[in-house]
Amino acid sequence: MKFENIDLQVNKRGFRRFISSWLVRDEDGDRTYLVDTGPGSTWPLVRDAVERHGGGRVDAVLLTHVHLDHAGAAPFAFREYGAHVSAAPKGIPHLLDPSALWKGSVETLGETACLYGEPEPLPREALLADEDLPAGFSAIETPGHASHHRCFVLDEVNRGKTLFAGEAAGIFLEGEEPFPYLRPATPPRFFPEVTLESIERLIPLGCRRICYSHFGAAEGAKEMLSFARDQILFWRDIVVDMFRKGVSPDDDEAIFRELLERDPFLAAWRKMEPDIRDREREFIGNSIRGFAGAYGPK
Repeated sequence: MKFENIDLQVNKRGFRRFISSWLVRDEDGDRTYLVDTGPGSTWPLVRDAVERHGGGRVDAVLLTHVHLDHAGAAPFAFREYGAHVSAAPKGIPHLLDPSALWKGSVETLGETACLYGEPEPLPREALLADEDLPAGFSAIETPGHASHHRCFVLDEVNRGKTLFAGEAAGIFLEGEEPFPYLRPATPPRFFPEVTLESIERLIPLGCRRICYSHFGAAEGAKEMLSFARDQILFWRDIVVDMFRKGVSPDDDEAIFRELLERDPFLAAWRKMEPDIRDREREFIGNSIRGFAGAYGPK
């Protein structure tokens, strides 16, 4: 299989090298799949990549979850290419009737939701049953980031397994130094036990490569999954200790500075390009709020 990571830039400062759709093309060139479609507003970028790298066809869409930045363009893939769509059972109602998802997204994301675009309903006949997944693919339910989150494993003979992790293993930014940049994808409400159980479910699969929805790919999936698990536990210990010492769960800046000082996976943040650094600071804040809700004083 050939892999193409499509950078789905949104018209907002810093929203590049952030959202992606993975185009997977078989070696014979007669099958093309999309893992996540991105938001509706960026569909022209996906369509262009399909025409340039996918032979002008999409045979199936595999959704890690149905949030706007991952699944908003799924109805376009069905309308234009006839691509049937795989999603976790808990996500399917939101695809068929996205009104509640849209309302919640606007309340949570505000202007950003509008930049992603309001999703259209997906026709029921567009759904792809799990038993009809493309050859070599399997789905693993991995709730945590969302109750309707799942990952996909592609098992290729003589090439090993590739994990399409969505946000189950956190956020990775390929190419940043001096250390792999990782942060938890834990906005409120964050359910630590569920999230950790999902990571533990993925580690024994023996995947060679891990492809993230945000953003890029890395070799050594088992190691990267272990890093994601350990980072959540590390953040937990730090925030619990800070709360015990009287730091308010609302003191986002104090918590951020402590994490930045102590977590080596955040070290690359200081060297990022300014717009991406500012974007990441905002989303680190969201993750901190998830930890505050899970571990703060009740």
